[in-house]
Amino acid sequence: MRTTAILSATTAHVTHVCNTRDPAGNPRRAPASLRRARVGAPRIARLGARIVRGAMVDDDPPELPDYDVVTLGPLEVSAIALSAHDWKGGSDDANCYVAAVDRGYLLIAAHEPSELKLMKEYQGYWAMSEAATLPGVRAPVVYSIVNVDAAGGSVKDAARALVAEAGGVEPDVLCVKSETADVEALANSVKVAWELGACPGMVAVDDFDAARLEKFVEALSDTPGVHVAFNRVVYSLADRTAEKNGVLAACKRLGVGVVAASPLGEGSRVTNTTHGECDQALVRLLAFLGAMVGGGVQQLPLQVALN
Repeated sequence: MRTTAILSATTAHVTHVCNTRDPAGNPRRAPASLRRARVGAPRIARLGARIVRGAMVDDDPPELPDYDVVTLGPLEVSAIALSAHDWKGGSDDANCYVAAVDRGYLLIAAHEPSELKLMKEYQGYWAMSEAATLPGVRAPVVYSIVNVDAAGGSVKDAARALVAEAGGVEPDVLCVKSETADVEALANSVKVAWELGACPGMVAVDDFDAARLEKFVEALSDTPGVHVAFNRVVYSLADRTAEKNGVLAACKRLGVGVVAASPLGEGSRVTNTTHGECDQALVRLLAFLGAMVGGGVQQLPLQVALN
């Protein structure tokens, strides 16, 4: 998900976004879109949202996003995560972050240590913005996936390796990925990592089936300081397997959230009319809905499918 336009003025007000690193890799000042003026400055560094390279400026004060509009069509999901995959900290990346948080998309997925470091940097800028002081505002949350199998089954070692490579910053949620580890042993490894301060109290799991998820949650039930936030599952209009195999029902019963991975069905299966598995009738419906958007703005089927 990338964007070059900021269309409303709620979370962070944008006029200009610069790369946070110079060509030599040294830190620059915080992007203006996420920066607040220092104490004593004549005014807060908040300016109206601006369409990039455009002239329209909206100088309205920040307001709360409508958090209830973050949905995936008719599918039942707890959240859609904004992926920071391959982000380097340029203008498009910062604008995309602001636009997402501005609209209530608060769960940010950092796939690499460098992305975790960048997302926590952006998170820090947001925390100093005027929007962060609004009553009822929800802060962005960054999660990272760690492959415990690659770390010999140790959550502690996997988490510490991630933090070390990310320059010392920690994710808000640690998403545990394991295809081979015994579930009870994995839960005990999470407990050890949490007790040693290597793992946050908020954890998640990656693509657990109903049986594994239930065993994992049960094994952690005697540790009130650790909470399973969500199960990250492949789920989209094109692939609704999670509904049929009992994963969604198990998540609901256990009080575990659901994060839809690949919400467009592995890329373009939903909206690419040349794809062999594309549902042509669905594309026509999405196109019709996009054409019905008011204000003279027509959304593409891809945009409608994500909202």
